[in-house]
Amino acid sequence: MTGAGTRVASYSEKGGVGKSALAAGLTAVARKRSLNGTVGTVYGGDLDPRGTFSAELGLETGDLPASMNDLLALDPKGENGLAADVVLEASESWSGVRVLAAERALANRETDMATGLEFRLRSGLHGLMTADDVGVLDLPPRAGGRLVVSGLVAATHVVIPATLDEDGRIGAREALDTIRQVQETYNPDLQIVGIVPSIVPGGASTLGDAIGKFLADTYGSLYRDDLTIPRHAVRQQTRFARVPITSQTTREASALTKAYGRILTAAGVAE
Repeated sequence: MTGAGTRVASYSEKGGVGKSALAAGLTAVARKRSLNGTVGTVYGGDLDPRGTFSAELGLETGDLPASMNDLLALDPKGENGLAADVVLEASESWSGVRVLAAERALANRETDMATGLEFRLRSGLHGLMTADDVGVLDLPPRAGGRLVVSGLVAATHVVIPATLDEDGRIGAREALDTIRQVQETYNPDLQIVGIVPSIVPGGASTLGDAIGKFLADTYGSLYRDDLTIPRHAVRQQTRFARVPITSQTTREASALTKAYGRILTAAGVAE
């Protein structure tokens, strides 16, 4: 779907691999670029009923006037732009970011048998977002399902964060299976930015080196070690404080900001 901006999904089929952290990092860098005038409005879309991404943007699950669930629960009539009815403003620390937030009730959409539910997010964003806008989507860490497919149908690009351990390896493999099914059916234009090493500690790691080599050997150019996200304690600090990583000035924060920026640029977002 053209004309609805760049929409980047963060997806793995394993939890604990930095999926929501990646979504927040990409949003922070996109917001900085928006403030600098290189991109338009930044949108965050949370499809994970746990609401981790929403909470970091300052919107608590259980206390929302409108949500992603409301959009996906609408009767399927094919209208564009309906996301405008449920989008919320992020907290002051994230000013300028607009959010389709998650709440626990969003989990009910997994068993919602309504025809066309998987297309509602894409239609909802089309007519709301312009070509210069950027959207970041946080998908739940599960195999397929209607929420995952909704996110992948709405996305133009998808990034797969993978910790260099067995969870990261399995999560990447299974995510690719689901992504390829969506590419073959609902969204043939969906682009895979790559499998990105996530929360990578400094120094040598025998297991990490072995997993990295396995991913490179198995997936070739899809494995993007040039987009590695380092592990730094400041990331957990900003998550707790619910502020963008770009608001911090330490060397570690700068390293993370640059890492998220490289990924965003690889997804085609203007610098």
